Amino acid sequence: MSALRIFVTGTDTGVGKTRATATIARALAGLGRSPRVLKAVQTGLPPGAPGDAAEIAMLSGVAAEEIERFALPADPFSASLAAGVPALRAADLARAVDRIAGDLVVEGAGGLLVPLNAEETLADLAVAARLHLILVVGLRLGCMNHALLTLEAAARRELAVLGAILVACDAPPGDGYLVDVERVLQGKTKILGILPHGSPSASAVERDAEALRAHLAPFL
Repeated sequence: MSALRIFVTGTDTGVGKTRATATIARALAGLGRSPRVLKAVQTGLPPGAPGDAAEIAMLSGVAAEEIERFALPADPFSASLAAGVPALRAADLARAVDRIAGDLVVEGAGGLLVPLNAEETLADLAVAARLHLILVVGLRLGCMNHALLTLEAAARRELAVLGAILVACDAPPGDGYLVDVERVLQGKTKILGILPHGSPSASAVERDAEALRAHLAPFL
């Protein structure tokens, strides 16, 4: 069987990428796979503090680790400048990704075009590591525009998009707004799942993963 290697990006920061990443990893594990999870760049935390990778491992039961970390809560380029260290390069991050064989889920930081350095963004990492995208759409005002812009940016770079996961990130969306978002995305990407509002638990992630498995199985 071929490996499924996914890059999880979002329409913005704080839209539920970590929850979606845990759900994807749990879904793959439920399909009999042995996925690993990488957090490409963790920002906003000092050394030793539990971050997104620790949360993903707790929620999914799947091993997760970080590639890079910066203390400043900012994009990786700004955070590296604040730390006085060289900016990250997509090729270096891609080599870290390539060292892990088999199924892999890589969580980005913010959106697809978040800068790594003066010339490169996280999209360049996805290209260099040959990752397939899953777009996490935070269901709040502005998400349609952000989703369409992200899909357009992915298409320009010939990045394959497996689909989108919608997350009620701020509050439960009204049925009308959910229908509007689904209509706008119709024909542009497949909706793989809808995750509810609220802090997730391991049992909630398992429940959501059950519904996601059927959508991921065809890609394996």
